[in-house]
Amino acid sequence: MENSLTRLGFNPEGCTTAMGILPHMDPQQALDLAFTLDVPFWPQLPNLSFSEDTYVQTVKGFPGIVVDYENQKLIFDEELFLERVSGYLEALEDSTILSIGEETSVTIAGFKEMARERRDSLRSIRGQFMGPISLCLKVIDNQKKPIIYRDDLRELVIRHVSAKVNRHLQDLRALHPHAFVWVDEPGLELLFTGITGYSAERARGDLDLFVSLLEGPKGIHLCGNPDWDFLLSARIDLLSFNAYSTAEVLEGYAQGFSGMLVRDGVISWGMVPTNFADYERENAESLLEKLMTLWDRLGHKGLDRMKLFTNGMIAPATCCLVNPDLTRTVEESFATVRKLSWMLRDEFLNLPAKASP
Repeated sequence: MENSLTRLGFNPEGCTTAMGILPHMDPQQALDLAFTLDVPFWPQLPNLSFSEDTYVQTVKGFPGIVVDYENQKLIFDEELFLERVSGYLEALEDSTILSIGEETSVTIAGFKEMARERRDSLRSIRGQFMGPISLCLKVIDNQKKPIIYRDDLRELVIRHVSAKVNRHLQDLRALHPHAFVWVDEPGLELLFTGITGYSAERARGDLDLFVSLLEGPKGIHLCGNPDWDFLLSARIDLLSFNAYSTAEVLEGYAQGFSGMLVRDGVISWGMVPTNFADYERENAESLLEKLMTLWDRLGHKGLDRMKLFTNGMIAPATCCLVNPDLTRTVEESFATVRKLSWMLRDEFLNLPAKASP
């Protein structure tokens, strides 16, 4: 089968990955789970510490944002910002200040070591940060208003996150040539609802600026149900989303998905639920049927099913930190992700599916 490589530099062909957030308290167990997938990720463990929260790790180094660990909040301090911003802008010229080290993450050192040891057997490795729109919605000033309404700060946050993504990409590509980094943008689900007062025009300008500043593949992940026309019209190379919960609405956005495939973008289909109640109702066979039904419907709208497979990844539908069984359902869902991937490869490549994960 001849085809061009995707924007990631390789053809996923139904390979597996997952979001960065895990419920584990043991860093090595989290790393071991991440490396059961074709594209392992750097795990973030917010149940272990608020320091492991994606927002906290992304905002680290930005001037004037104080982490309230006791109340688990991010607060913008105007005076501190004015005191530190000039030094931050000077230091930003040396991007090493943006690298993720052991003082920021309990798993990063182990992740790099395992990636180095297994480099030849991995298709890729991946990192992640919080996207700038969601970050600006999360950080509040002393008036308890999100800084997304501050034009002067919002652009600086956009540039901070893009610089952090670019530096992390450099660090990961020293370990694997096809490494990539995506950003999580749960805040995109809140846009255009009347809740934020943050206009579509402003959001489009901010997202376009952010994407233009990224040096590598431009990837966005979210677990919610956003304005799909808005998201699919962005010039991104990878979209990761909760296909399990949104499958019924996606048929209406075939043109947007087609545009991604035409430019050899990659779609990560989050098909395996990780929350206990949904997971108990499903198995690999039922999830395969659900995915194939969706792809058939998109196929009727003109999309090539083989292209959907070639340019597609399989992932859990969401992260989940609050299951009553803590890590068991999440770990079982990762096994189901792998089984679903093998079944897809059997369907499209005539490779024997493995009997069990």
